[in-house]
Parts: sequence; C-alpha cells; structure tokens
Amino acid sequence: MKKIVITIANQLFEIKSKMEKFDYSKIERNVDRLFHELSQEGYEIVDPMGRKYVDTDISIDATINGDITRYSKVVKVLKPIIYREENGSSQLVQKGIVIVE
Repeated sequence: MKKIVITIANQLFEIKSKMEKFDYSKIERNVDRLFHELSQEGYEIVDPMGRKYVDTDISIDATINGDITRYSKVVKVLKPIIYREENGSSQLVQKGIVIVE
C-alpha cells in the first residue's frame, strides 16, 4: 500500500463532499473517473455518513457528541473508510474518522 494513494483518496473524498454542497457538476465526471481508477487498483472508498453507530465497528474512529442511544448515527465524515483488495480478501487500510450524534 502506498501512502500517496491513501492521500489521493482522502483528497478526492473531500472534493466530492464539497461538490455536493455547491454546484460543481461540470467536474463530477472527472472526480468519478478518479474514484473508478482507484477501484480498478483494488481500493474501495466507503462513505459511512448516516450509518447507525455501533461501538464494536472497528472500521471507524468516532468522536461522540452527546449520549449514545440506539438512534445514534454518523453525522459527519472527516475521512472515509478505505479498503484494499489483496489476494482475494479485503484489508482495512484506513479507518473512517467520524462524528456521531
């Protein structure tokens, strides 16, 4: 695993998140193409936004705002979850950094 690939994946995720807030539809195809290229190299970038929070989930590091309830979920993603497919198995290469409420 090369650190540069993880850095690129994180930056692409951040760009895509910002694109959704503003109207940058003209570059969406280009960003999607870059995600596709990472996928072709065996990387899977997972956005855990809205995911129900379970304290046993080892794929995320969470900062928790308030009390944990059965309704707690991810409300903000600072870094996505990144997996790499190697030898037929999926390896966690980066935990998602999230905020839970």
